[in-house]
Amino acid sequence: MSNWHRAFHQAAAAIRANLLPGLLLQCLLLIFFSAYVAHEGTRAFLGDIAHIKEEAGYLFSFVCYVASSALLPEILRIAFFQNGRPAWRNLRLFLTAAPAWGCLGMLVDLFYRCQAGWFGTGNDLMTILPKVAVDQLLYAPFLANPIAIAWFIWRDEGFRRSAWPKIFYSGFFMERVFSVQVSSWIVWVPGVALVYFMPPHLQIPVAVFVQTFWVLIFTTLGQGANGEREL
Repeated sequence: MSNWHRAFHQAAAAIRANLLPGLLLQCLLLIFFSAYVAHEGTRAFLGDIAHIKEEAGYLFSFVCYVASSALLPEILRIAFFQNGRPAWRNLRLFLTAAPAWGCLGMLVDLFYRCQAGWFGTGNDLMTILPKVAVDQLLYAPFLANPIAIAWFIWRDEGFRRSAWPKIFYSGFFMERVFSVQVSSWIVWVPGVALVYFMPPHLQIPVAVFVQTFWVLIFTTLGQGANGEREL
């Protein structure tokens, strides 16, 4: 089977596996958007979060992404797959995932600030569309997702040099990144459209909301040597 054929087969499997979670997320995003537009209490609550974000800066992004992307998967793993019994392995997986997700959270924050500088801070269609295009056609497939995938490949190899041939080879994007990116589009195209609709100080809080669902999908796309999903 050629690399292209294998990549598209994996992408199709990713679409089938994540279609229902993606539709669920889009319904939740619609509810969230409706509440933001129509409910004063929701806007006030998000305003309080935005104030905290402005005070904390990049630390807010780091902590939020650690909580949504490293801590939450371990809580769910314990609750649903370990009969509520935590193990030392959960702590190891959390500690080795937290730095990557936290730094990616700060990178996302920086990227959103750059997007505001490049395209403005309006929420009209001609402002949102180029932001979504740059986000999902450049930033995600060529920076964010490759970094995340490479980190967890390295982690699964015990942070040893033996991981390097699995990362730095010609088929890395087709064999490793492509199927993840297809799943990312299912979740993040509507997700980032909502993110960029929001005022700049609310974009990271909303992105964290979407990230919580995305990481649950992302964790199903990688598998550790012991046969358990670990990403």
